[in-house]
Amino acid sequence: MHSLYSIKVEWSAAYECIISLYAYIYEKERKHLQLGSAWKEETTRMLPDSFAAELADERWEVLHRLVLLVAQSPRKASVADFLEWLELIPPGEIYERLAPWVETIPLNLGEIRDHSLSLLKRWNEHYFSKVEPRILDSLEQSARQTEELAKTLSAIETIDQVTHGIWIEPMSELQEVVLIPQYHCAPTSVLDFHRGIATCLYPVRDAGRLHPEPLLELLPITQCLADEKRLQILRCLSNGTCTLGELQQQVSLAKSTVHHHVTALRRAGLIHAHYTGSSTIAYYSLRGQFIDRLPVLLHSFLENGGKQQ
Repeated sequence: MHSLYSIKVEWSAAYECIISLYAYIYEKERKHLQLGSAWKEETTRMLPDSFAAELADERWEVLHRLVLLVAQSPRKASVADFLEWLELIPPGEIYERLAPWVETIPLNLGEIRDHSLSLLKRWNEHYFSKVEPRILDSLEQSARQTEELAKTLSAIETIDQVTHGIWIEPMSELQEVVLIPQYHCAPTSVLDFHRGIATCLYPVRDAGRLHPEPLLELLPITQCLADEKRLQILRCLSNGTCTLGELQQQVSLAKSTVHHHVTALRRAGLIHAHYTGSSTIAYYSLRGQFIDRLPVLLHSFLENGGKQQ
């Protein structure tokens, strides 16, 4: 039997600065994000033309390494504080901090650090420093709420609740999961495994709003339930767990199409995605609590008159 890992809840604006740049750069993922293309266009207007052009060609693949460094940094009270620490830390120390967790570390750590630092400094200057403070306050509040939640639920249940369906199975090599609230990639969770540690940047969809907006959770659920193939997938999973291949056989669709459907169902919180020590989903199961959650959301939406705060 595998021992259960522990969880740690982290919060620093440095995490959100990194994830916001990630959201801006990755075109393929942005169509799934709550902020959408309008945010990209608005943000581009805030950037110098030369910097926007540089980011348009960017292939920035070091998100998880930087997230691990933020988690270990003794200086992260602010973005500027973390970036100053990152600038001064010797490449050898970066290697020592990453070596226990990352299997392959590039030899040119100094160059990667300098490049990442240049991007983040300019991103912070032109965009992130201008983000509505209420958004960051909401994320900090979410971190405190998740810490309280973890006192009453198991580690697995806590992760499931804040991510709306990510289920990280206990594995002998997995020691700790770091939970970090984020806004810019909502409703997606950004999950990475690094040997004995996993980092999960979980979504806070209504960060910055004065009151919770039920429509942000209600709309993805109702959109999923309005699709016949997604309903068939839910019925398959009501009979037990299934891998992607097993679901494909049962609903007779191309694997890429089934993957698209289960991704939408997972983001809406209707199914669990089970992970067994890597960032590849092992199998899926029904997340039955959405059945009770739906009328609550619907009542809340109707009572509020559908007004966004």
